[in-house]
Amino acid sequence: MKLYSEGPIKEKEAHLAALATAAATKCQYCVPFHIAQAKRLGASEDEIKAAIQIAADVMRMSTMFYGNEFDLEAFKAMLKN
Repeated sequence: MKLYSEGPIKEKEAHLAALATAAATKCQYCVPFHIAQAKRLGASEDEIKAAIQIAADVMRMSTMFYGNEFDLEAFKAMLKN
């Protein structure tokens, strides 16, 4: 797919981002595909694990904010500081 090979993000990093998304959405087909592609492009085991950890962290924080009904506008205001 040209989005991975010719897009504005380097191909390895694009597959690591896709892996993180696949892990978060629990796609049993996409996870092994993007791991294989990332490895083919030189990704280390540490890079692969980090991508998955980042996905887990995003999901954790999303769950915390959503479950606690944290005000979105208050959050956005905090980011401006």
